[in-house]
Amino acid sequence: MITPLPAHRSGPLFAADDARVFLLTFRDGDVFRLRAFSIVDPSIYGIADRWTATIVEPVSGARSDFKRLFVASSGIDFEEADIVKIVADDSGEVLFRERGTVAGDPRERPHVA
Repeated sequence: MITPLPAHRSGPLFAADDARVFLLTFRDGDVFRLRAFSIVDPSIYGIADRWTATIVEPVSGARSDFKRLFVASSGIDFEEADIVKIVADDSGEVLFRERGTVAGDPRERPHVA
């Protein structure tokens, strides 16, 4: 039996400053620049680690209509367990990398401005 990770373990990072932008890479390969994170009430979806954030930029994704579906200034919600990498947008510092992923992993698409 696998013990689930504690919910909202990124809380201190995301809650520190609504203006701070993070580059998040998700398990499915989607990459976003996000800010203004809030915890989603677990009673809504029955999921304990759900977040909502404001999209600063939809960087890249596998779907051909990715940038049409995800527009800057719109909201997005996601499960924290789906994050494979968090980078501080202002410094480029890697703040979190899921164990088992390495640089060059196809799920970690580079940010191209």
